[in-house]
Formats: sequence, C-alpha cells, structure tokens
Amino acid sequence: MSRTGLARRTWLRDGDWRVASARGRTSTGPVRLSELADWQEVDRSTMTTQVQRLEALGLVDRTSDPRDGRAVLVASTAAGATRHRRTKQTARDLYSQLIADWPEDDLEAAAKIARRLSETLEQRKPPARSAAGPPKAIARDSPGQT
Repeated sequence: MSRTGLARRTWLRDGDWRVASARGRTSTGPVRLSELADWQEVDRSTMTTQVQRLEALGLVDRTSDPRDGRAVLVASTAAGATRHRRTKQTARDLYSQLIADWPEDDLEAAAKIARRLSETLEQRKPPARSAAGPPKAIARDSPGQT
C-alpha cells in the first residue's frame, strides 16, 4: 500500500503523520515550524498549511517561541501522539500482511537493502536549506511544559 493509501486508512493526509509525530521524532518538546519545513524539504508556507490542518484536527499545538516571538513552535498533542502510534501500527500490520509469505532469504535481503537505503538517506545532504536531520526539540524554560 502506498503512503497515500496508508494515510487514507488512518485518516491523515500523506505526510501529515510525519508532522504529527514531531514529538516522537524529537523525544520530547516542541520544534520550530521552520525546522519541520527544512526536515520535510518543503517551503515554510506549505508546512504552515499542513500544521494548521493538524491543529484544527487537535493533533498538534502551535505556540510562540519564548526565545524568539517571531518563531512558531509545534508540538504533538496527546491525541496526535496516539494517532501517530496507531498509524505506525497500521503500517506495520499492512507490511506484515504483504510479506507474510516471503521466504526467509527474501526477508533478509529486503532488510539489508532497507537498512542501506535508510543509511544513504540519512547521510544525504538536503538541497540548499539545511543539512540537519529530524528537527531538534526546543527546551522549555518552565517546568512541566512539553
């Protein structure tokens, strides 16, 4: 199943689940909208539209960055984190069904190729904007905030 098919099955648009997972990608805390755009290699206006859609669904929250009032921080809500976990599980289930009858040699070969592809993608330099990987969480100064 394509990512678009997976997104339809989990009620998210293609790519939305990656943004909704910002909290899971960074372990904890909000990330700058600009970093999400760089990470996804999209224009900031595109990311703004995507984040607004996810905010309307209750999957992310947007706040001003206390260190720079011009910047917007995005954090996954509890509902967003739950949706992300559910989407990941749906993907795992679908992929497991698709390869359930593959011989062990084919599974090992596919795993080796997938690891190599993942390593290649992680080492690749994104075009022009940033060479950074997934966005880093912004530490909050106030205790108890995520």
